Amino acid sequence: MNEHLNENVRRAVTALADALCEWERMSGIQSVLIIREQGDFSFRAQSGKPGIPEDVTDAMLLDTLQ
Repeated sequence: MNEHLNENVRRAVTALADALCEWERMSGIQSVLIIREQGDFSFRAQSGKPGIPEDVTDAMLLDTLQ
């Protein structure tokens, strides 16, 4: 996972992933979070957990919600 250049964005992405993880533990509702920025930055999380292997495509992640 590469880090965003802006510290505020890094904190916000981390806070959102943490909140999704907590929400899923309480609700049982699953989520996929994909953020892609023009250039180098991307962030992907499934059930609030980052570190998705690169060989897993965005489409494959979205299919897990079906």
